[in-house]
Amino acid sequence: MKKLNYILLAAMALLLSNCDTNDDGFYNTVYVDVPHLVSIDPHSTTYTVGEKLYVNADFSRYQDENGKQLDLHKTTNADAFNFSYVIEKQVDAETWDIIYVNKSQLDMVKGNAENGSFVEGTCIYNTTDETYEYRVGFPLLTAGTYRLSYGYNSDSTTEVEIRSVSPAKNLIIKINSLVAGIDANGYYNFTVN
Repeated sequence: MKKLNYILLAAMALLLSNCDTNDDGFYNTVYVDVPHLVSIDPHSTTYTVGEKLYVNADFSRYQDENGKQLDLHKTTNADAFNFSYVIEKQVDAETWDIIYVNKSQLDMVKGNAENGSFVEGTCIYNTTDETYEYRVGFPLLTAGTYRLSYGYNSDSTTEVEIRSVSPAKNLIIKINSLVAGIDANGYYNFTVN
């Protein structure tokens, strides 16, 4: 009986030592770097109460990856890509509160957005011009000092992570996209008067 216990223990140790803890391998995830796919509409850093801050993404299904053409749609079969951002308002010198608005208050020109503890933006595939599109305005309802960050679901402060919404068993692409117009801490700072 003791021998059987040792054999079972050795077999379990062997099985557990061969477990793959790499979720990216399990989920068939590939990473690519393509800069400047997401932007904020050109505007001075001073807004007026009632204006909207527009976040945009409009990128081709065909992207250059290390000198080779990558077809995002063919590779993933994804009709959408997601990314997230957070808008916060300064309460005092050290405190920032996340700003929530109802989905009905968002101006969804292209794509889709969900708002909670962060905004999840969805770039929808346009078959006519073969691009993924997102353009949503976030209402600025009260005066104050604000900041926008793309780092909610990302380890980087200078990049936004854009993830394909791929059907089951298809490759998932995560695009790390360098963002312009943010400070060294990863924030787009602005004021609403």
